Amino acid sequence: MLDTFWEFALVGFFAQLVDGSLGMGFGVISSALLLAQGVPPPLVSATVNAAKLPTGGTAAISNYYHKNINWKIAIALAVFGSIGGILGASLLSGLKGTALQYLVNTYLIVMGSYIVYRGISGITPHMPNKGRFRAIGFVGGIIEGIGGSWGPVVNTGLLGSGVESRYAIGSTNFSEFIVSLVVFMALTISFYLGFWGEGTDWSQIGMTVAGLALGGLPAAFFGGYLAKTAPRRPLTIAVGLFAGGGASYRFANM
Repeated sequence: MLDTFWEFALVGFFAQLVDGSLGMGFGVISSALLLAQGVPPPLVSATVNAAKLPTGGTAAISNYYHKNINWKIAIALAVFGSIGGILGASLLSGLKGTALQYLVNTYLIVMGSYIVYRGISGITPHMPNKGRFRAIGFVGGIIEGIGGSWGPVVNTGLLGSGVESRYAIGSTNFSEFIVSLVVFMALTISFYLGFWGEGTDWSQIGMTVAGLALGGLPAAFFGGYLAKTAPRRPLTIAVGLFAGGGASYRFANM
């Protein structure tokens, strides 16, 4: 169990290194870890999205500096991802108890399996051209709202649409910052309206957010460079196994 600032900072650092390399990983790793700690799912999503604001903003600047962003793609992803994010956050806030646990763990198992498949096969699904960026953004936003994971859907979808890897990662990171902000605001509003129910307290996540964010910041500076150089296949498989394995274990103990 993680219970100190520096442990969360270490997780944030390595999770952001993976995210900078693959265009995904920070949300999946952080969500799986927090759920294993017994943190309620709405608080998990709020924590991950809050931590993504400083790390995501820094990664976006790094990718801008390295000219990894396709603005047409990034804007479409940000707009429709924000719409999907509000929907996902609303769904997460409206479910309670066992139903919510099943939803989140199923999501992580499916996502983890998909990530492992992508890593082993090296194949990404090809999407139709018409409206593809809007569709990718919308679906990615829903997943971001539910579990704080934007990259596995969005970056994979862009690669499957034929977008060059560096532009897929850069555009994913830039739009993720916008969508994370929108999702965090939506979750905050739902909390103050009483939709989270009892047993959730913002004071639970202060140290966690600070640790993940400050640990991830140094790694985020290298995001633009890593997007062009890091080995992707072994990192992809490791992220998928971590997410799916943790969720499977929680299912077995429900």
